[in-house]
Amino acid sequence: TQSALLEAMEEKQVTVDGTTYPLAPPFLVLATQNPVEFAGTFPLPEAQVDRFLMRVNLGYLDVAHEVQVLDR
Repeated sequence: TQSALLEAMEEKQVTVDGTTYPLAPPFLVLATQNPVEFAGTFPLPEAQVDRFLMRVNLGYLDVAHEVQVLDR
């Protein structure tokens, strides 16, 4: 859930079934996000966007490169 993600990012710990576990440094969060155009997606609230150091947008591969990936 989002609250679990925020706990991990802000408090450097996670709580599962009432038991709290510290997260060992370095603790990093890598996340993915679908474009807003996809059904059922919504923009991240500013409070969550501010917690990420960077944002990388990856476009689609051209057909030739996609075929190369599929052939691997």
